[in-house]
Amino acid sequence: MGHGDFTHSRSKGREKPTIWQADQDVDIEDLTFVIPIIISVVLLSVFLIRKYIRWTVQCPSNNRLDGKTVVITGANTGLGKATAMELAKRGAKVILACRDRKKGDVLARQIRIKTTNEEIYSYHLDMSSLVAIKEFVDDFTSREPFLHILINNAAYLGPKATTEDGYERTFGVNYLGHFYLTYLLQDRLKRCASSRVINVISDSYTKATLDFEDLAMAKYNIYKAYARSKLAMILFTGEAARRWMSSHVLLYGVHPGMVCTDLLRNWPGLTGNILRATSRILFKSPEDGCQTIVYCAVANEIKAQTGKYLENCQLFKVKKTALDKDMAQKLWELSLHLCKLPPEPKTDSEVRSIGKHEVKADGKEEDKKLK
Repeated sequence: MGHGDFTHSRSKGREKPTIWQADQDVDIEDLTFVIPIIISVVLLSVFLIRKYIRWTVQCPSNNRLDGKTVVITGANTGLGKATAMELAKRGAKVILACRDRKKGDVLARQIRIKTTNEEIYSYHLDMSSLVAIKEFVDDFTSREPFLHILINNAAYLGPKATTEDGYERTFGVNYLGHFYLTYLLQDRLKRCASSRVINVISDSYTKATLDFEDLAMAKYNIYKAYARSKLAMILFTGEAARRWMSSHVLLYGVHPGMVCTDLLRNWPGLTGNILRATSRILFKSPEDGCQTIVYCAVANEIKAQTGKYLENCQLFKVKKTALDKDMAQKLWELSLHLCKLPPEPKTDSEVRSIGKHEVKADGKEEDKKLK
C-alpha cells in the first residue's frame, strides 16, 4: 500500500456519520447547532404570547366604596373572589353569592381577616335554579335595604346539561339566571341610583349565533354554547341600559381577557387537560383579570357610558350583530317568558324602525320618510 493509499484510507475512517441522505448530507454537528435555535425560537414565542395575553391595565381609580353594598355572583373562586377582595379593600359591604355556601363562609372569613373589613357576608345562590335565585333575592332584600353594585360573574362551560328548570345549562347559568336575578333586584338598584350592573362578557361572542328556535342547541358544542351565552349577555347589557336609563341604573359589559380560573374544570378529555395546562402558563391571574371590573364599579368618569363595553379599563367596540336592538328586545321578551315573569306593559313612546315604517307598541304602522 502506498503512502497516498494509506492517507486516503485514514481519511475515509474519519468520515462523519450520515443521518439521512437527501440532496445534501446533514450531519450531527449541523443538528446540534439547529436544535438549540429551534428551542430558543419556541421559548421566545411562548414568552411573547404570554406577555401579550397577560398585558393588563391596573384600575386607575383610587375611589373607595364606603357605605356601598355589592353583590357578586360566583364569588368563591377566580374572578369573583379576586373582585371581592379588591372591593373589600375599598370599604364596600360585599355579599358573596356562592353555590357552595361552606366555601363562601370560609372565603368571607379570609377576606375579613386580610382586609380588616367586617362587612363581608356569604349567601347561597345557585344560578342553575330559578327557585334558588328567587330565594336568594327574598333573603337578600329582607336583610339588606340597599344594593349599589351588582356584578354578574358566575359562569358554566362544559358538556351538555340542563338546569333545574330544563334549560340548556350554559345559556341558563351564564345568561338567563343573571337576567332573572337582575330583574328581581331592579327595585333595589333603582332605589340606590346611580347604581351599577356589571356583566362579565367575553370576546367569544363573535363565534356565536342566537337561534330563538333552538335554545336547546341540538348540535351542541361546548365553546359555541359558551359564546352564545356571552352574546346574550351583551344584548342584555344594551337593552337593560336603554330601559333603565331614566332610573339611573348604569350597565357595563366587561371582557376581562383570558384569565386562569376554574372555568375550564368541566371541559372533558385530553382537550380539557391541554386547555387547563395552557391557561396556567399563558393566561392572566384573577387579580389582573378583575381590574376592569373594579374600574367599572368605582370610576366616576364612566357614568355617561352606560350600555358600553370595556376591556383593560377602556371602551371597546363590539360587532354590529351584538348591537341589534330588535334581537335584544326579542331576547328580553323571551327571557321574561322563560322566567315566568309577566310581560312588561309597552308605552306609546316604544317604537322601533322597520325599513320605511315605524311600528308603535300597539302594532300599528306609520309611514316614515327617509331623510
